[in-house]
Amino acid sequence: MTGINLRAGFFLAREVGRHMVERGTKGRILLITSQHRETPRNLPHYSASKAGMTMVMKELARTLAPAGIRVNAIAPGAIPGGGFARNMDELVALIPVGRAGTPDDIAQMAVAVLSERFGRYVVGTTVEVDGGLGLISWIPPKA
Repeated sequence: MTGINLRAGFFLAREVGRHMVERGTKGRILLITSQHRETPRNLPHYSASKAGMTMVMKELARTLAPAGIRVNAIAPGAIPGGGFARNMDELVALIPVGRAGTPDDIAQMAVAVLSERFGRYVVGTTVEVDGGLGLISWIPPKA
């Protein structure tokens, strides 16, 4: 879990940032993290890897911003097929907007964060795309 979610993401983002700085390329790097980075959900290995990726994003954002490179992250909520083992109907019942997310929900936010129109001054931020699921302070573990 840490190899894929943390190490691979760190090395990839670091090398992309290094490549951009060496070439004087301004732009954006967008990482994917998770609500689990801050809210325990009985998945300690996953939560730890996503918390680490969030800190990688913040460190890279601080380091690369002076070079004109904005680094941010998106934290998706419940997306069917996204690895949730819980009964999706039970989870949807907890989501304030009353539905699971879709890949299109994530894609639309990615476009906004990466755009000059909406994201020019967004640096080192994690955007929750979760239908309000992150507002729920505790979700009982799956029995």
